[in-house]
Amino acid sequence: MLSTLLSAELTVDEKLGIIKTEYSIPVDEKLRKDMSAMCNLSQGIRENATDNAITGVIMNMHRDGYSSEQIARIVEKTIEEVEAVIRKREPVLA
Repeated sequence: MLSTLLSAELTVDEKLGIIKTEYSIPVDEKLRKDMSAMCNLSQGIRENATDNAITGVIMNMHRDGYSSEQIARIVEKTIEEVEAVIRKREPVLA
């Protein structure tokens, strides 16, 4: 059952269908809302991890002397997005 609940490949409706048919658990509106919230949370965690990885790549390339244009092309972001990450992450000298 855990593999069903934690599956990234199944939609909320597919998960609920499996829970109902294979595990004979009644699916009510509360369970539907809870399942949707859980799936949205896992998607947010996945997106956050991806964003953090891309930020790390951008900063490593910036420190290695790549231009904003080169970085943007490689990480498939706009130059503005790359420069915003760099501005946000560069230490401010006092």
